[in-house]
Amino acid sequence: MNITLAGRLNRQPYIIGYLIISFISAILTYLTKDSTSTLITIFVGIIGILMSITLLTLIVRRLHDLDKSGWFALILLIPFVGFLFSIYLWLAKGTDGPNRYGADPLWN
Repeated sequence: MNITLAGRLNRQPYIIGYLIISFISAILTYLTKDSTSTLITIFVGIIGILMSITLLTLIVRRLHDLDKSGWFALILLIPFVGFLFSIYLWLAKGTDGPNRYGADPLWN
């Protein structure tokens, strides 16, 4: 999984990447919930920023597979609508064949 905004990403790698990031986030949250160490807090904060950037690239590339602009990711910030949109990202089939964002990832 590369970290770039270019190209397309079909459902399977998107869901796997999303679940991996969620799992790591849950583990870090659990391990640091009672921590008072500033060093651990800074470390977890840096890891959180890196995971957020990675998740954003996954979302944008998934939107590209659906032939939508990456700016549609802002919909995820709207309460309830964002939840419904995230379900759409998990379930929607990407466009068949090449689109304006690149070749079909299933055919590469």
